[in-house]
Amino acid sequence: MFVEQSAGRMRLVRMLFVLGGFVPCAGLVTLALWRSSDIHASAVRRGWEESLGVPLAIGSVEHLRPGAMRLHGLDVLAPSGEAVISVHKLDVEMSANEVRLTLDRLECTPCAAALLAALASDWLRHPERFSRAWVVDVGAVEWFGDRANQNGTHRSARPATLRGVLEAGHSGLHAECVSSDGVRAVRVRRHPQAADEVRVRLTGMAGVSREAAAVTGSPERLEVSASIEEPLPLAIVTAVAGAWTQSPLPFGAGVFGSIARVRGTVEAVRENHAWSGELAGFVERIDLAACTSGLAYRASGEASVLIKKMSFSAGRLIAGDCNCSASAGRIGQEMLEAMKAHLGCCAGPAFVSLTREQVRNFDDASCSLRIDERGMVLRAPGDRDGAIIRQQGLSILEEPSANVGTERLAWLFSPPGLAPVPASAASAWVISVMPLARGSRGF
Repeated sequence: MFVEQSAGRMRLVRMLFVLGGFVPCAGLVTLALWRSSDIHASAVRRGWEESLGVPLAIGSVEHLRPGAMRLHGLDVLAPSGEAVISVHKLDVEMSANEVRLTLDRLECTPCAAALLAALASDWLRHPERFSRAWVVDVGAVEWFGDRANQNGTHRSARPATLRGVLEAGHSGLHAECVSSDGVRAVRVRRHPQAADEVRVRLTGMAGVSREAAAVTGSPERLEVSASIEEPLPLAIVTAVAGAWTQSPLPFGAGVFGSIARVRGTVEAVRENHAWSGELAGFVERIDLAACTSGLAYRASGEASVLIKKMSFSAGRLIAGDCNCSASAGRIGQEMLEAMKAHLGCCAGPAFVSLTREQVRNFDDASCSLRIDERGMVLRAPGDRDGAIIRQQGLSILEEPSANVGTERLAWLFSPPGLAPVPASAASAWVISVMPLARGSRGF
């Protein structure tokens, strides 16, 4: 009897050990192996791809605690399969109402900035896909003015002059995507608590397709308020603006060069598919060779533009006041002739070189430009005796004697020898945003 009871107890203990100890341990080991497997990483990747709407690549997934995981080797891909954003390590925390992303470092190119701006736009307009708030913290951001890696060379291995990298302090970023009472908003600011900030606020038909909005007449209202004190690459800003406005400039990528930088303020509202608002700022280190690369006329050197104030309404400029200047460089004689013919500039004593050079050296260039419905006023600074462009103290080109029509500015972007009409995408765009002449009703 003692033996039978002892054997029964032993079987019971063994069964309890298997059920209470071995099976859970085996299950945990199996779950751990599955979570560290490529199959699980692929499952996580597919889930994020469906949510974000962009292709991804994930090296591995590490689960830190319930509701929190770490993604290693995350790449956000272009449709072509090229990595647009690469993140070494991304921490993700998810709750019922919020998704929180944390990463140590981000290399931001114009392509990456445009993609991130498009994702933020999707978050605003598609609450059915993005029902939770998003919070993103980046420890340090490295800004690049060029587009992507070249010849497979990693950015960090390329000289700064080739990378077009902004060497200013690589401060971090904090971004929030939140909603309240039918209003959805995105806020991005620098760390730590800097004055630099961008706010985007959407009210109206969130979640309605563009086609349906076009048919019904969308009451959507998009408000943008931005302040940039620490300069950013101009290519980054134009890429973001193109993604938000859904109407990129027709001049092509990198039109101002990879080292051009900008700071300033913007207050704008988009209603009825057109923008209205004001902006001011300073653009420096503009590459004139890049600016004129797509034109019939050529120039080289480095320029800057101080925008005192620029006001626009319903997609058109209504008033602008800015100062332009350039350091020593070179300019084609054909461009000088075009500025004389189209903008009404006057020939200076050194307008034609003694040797009839077709590409001229100049020491400096400077002018103020005011544009409104009355036309365009181009003037030289008061201490230059009317000279806009000078060489060795002599005037090459002088200010116009009278105002000129704003449409003449577009003529500079038309191929020479053709009628002064929108002969290119660039000239057509310039005409479309210039102020309408007083008394004109447009088309």
